[in-house]
Amino acid sequence: MSNEHAVVALPAAGNYPVPDDHGTHVVERAWDGEVWTDEVRPAPAGTELPRYKRHIFGFLRNPGWKLLLLLIVVTGAASALWATDREASWVHGAQLLMPPLSLIATATVMLALFIFLNRRVGFNRISPDTRRAIVKWGLLSAVVGFAFAFAVEILIPKIFGQSMRDEKAWSLLAGPAEETGKLLLPVILWIKGRFRLPREGYMLVLVSAATFGIFESTEYALNPEHWEPSRVVLELMHPMFTGFIAAVAWRVAWNRESWFTGAAIGAWLIAVFAHSINDFIVLDGFAEGLLGFVSIAAVVIMYLFQKHAARQLVPPDNVGLVSPHWRPRAKRA
Repeated sequence: MSNEHAVVALPAAGNYPVPDDHGTHVVERAWDGEVWTDEVRPAPAGTELPRYKRHIFGFLRNPGWKLLLLLIVVTGAASALWATDREASWVHGAQLLMPPLSLIATATVMLALFIFLNRRVGFNRISPDTRRAIVKWGLLSAVVGFAFAFAVEILIPKIFGQSMRDEKAWSLLAGPAEETGKLLLPVILWIKGRFRLPREGYMLVLVSAATFGIFESTEYALNPEHWEPSRVVLELMHPMFTGFIAAVAWRVAWNRESWFTGAAIGAWLIAVFAHSINDFIVLDGFAEGLLGFVSIAAVVIMYLFQKHAARQLVPPDNVGLVSPHWRPRAKRA
């Protein structure tokens, strides 16, 4: 096995230095070999964490610049085709290339997200066989989730002789339908005893949500009147919303007998609310000039929520390497 694909083992259970709840002092927190616990004790005198060196263009380090270049080129090509007939209800002629281009662009964004998160929470700590299984089940989960969301968002309004485009209030179904759909298979697998480790569950749900976003971006590209260049990036909403739920739910459910904890349900409700409100504003059109800003705000806010939860998965040997905001602070005693 090459070093590039070698598994980096997680540190053994023990007590390791982390910032305190204010981020101003260093304490020692118990690590059980998989996740951080709430057990905290004073650190030996003089214990310090490495000073973080922020690099403004750090995101461009390999392969960041390659992914950014690919994103610009592919999105630019899709945008040029879109501009030939923005009001088309269905792709035609050269616009037939829009869906695959939108797929590639969105997949590029999602890959960049996984690289970003891997450098923090360490998906490379998962064995290659398990990672392959996670990707397989994550892709299937996206298919299941997309079908479930489609059924809820299309069929329920149809029962009442309407559609989401006819009555904008139906857009409020997007949150519960899509956030539930993306979690259906992962939760079933958890119940069956699969991927219960928090890092594995988190990755599984991220694969499901990211793939769901790729599907949605491709679907919208089939209808130029509903597509726009920013969509390939704003599909990050899916892994931001559902990834937040996973980062909370799988960690809280660790060593418990049920996935359905108060924290998990609370995280689901937050994601559902944010998702539904975003979609309602976007489809309602009463703030047309602010639509892009609304979605950007949703992505940023849910990223901050997710970071707060996911940083509890940062391994002890990575605490000194990540930015201060990603370091797993000890909970207040």
